[in-house]
Amino acid sequence: MSDTHTESPAASDRIRRFVIEGGEALAGPGRHRFGSVDEAEGHPLAEAVLAVPGVQEVILEDDAVLVLRRTDFAWADLEDRIGYALSAVLAVRERTAGVAAGSATLDDDRIYEIVDQVLRRDINPAVAQHRGKVELIDVQDGHVVVRMMGGCQGCGMANVTLRQGIEAQLRRLIPGLAGIADITDHAAGTNPYFR
Repeated sequence: MSDTHTESPAASDRIRRFVIEGGEALAGPGRHRFGSVDEAEGHPLAEAVLAVPGVQEVILEDDAVLVLRRTDFAWADLEDRIGYALSAVLAVRERTAGVAAGSATLDDDRIYEIVDQVLRRDINPAVAQHRGKVELIDVQDGHVVVRMMGGCQGCGMANVTLRQGIEAQLRRLIPGLAGIADITDHAAGTNPYFR
């Protein structure tokens, strides 16, 4: 997986540049600016970062993600969350290339195999860095059912990880995926990475 790191701010303390080491162009040639999750639809990195409370704008250019924070948030409150969001999306995207087979709709057993592989190889090593784990419970009629545990249970970023990271990648890999459901009781989380 490519690592991310933050360069020190250039002209303004409201802007930070997160460089994706070893990464290719993140959104095609040129700069791509997004001011909301709706504008970023189809760009998982931008969607994930914009879902972090306190992020005002995201710019994707070459191998970097530029983030503009809101004035009422400090970088100390945002950098770890942004890094986590980027890592979750990149872990899924980069390490699952070629997992899916063909373009035909897959049966539940094959979907289960693919999801299990993605979780074991890609998702769980990434979320383990934050004391979390995602468990595959079942696949029924193309619907994947998971439970988030450890640092993911009750985490304020759990929905970002699920929707922008896991679900977005699974939809690209699995033709006919009907959806993904999280059966976690997040209110019972005892040690989430973020609250």
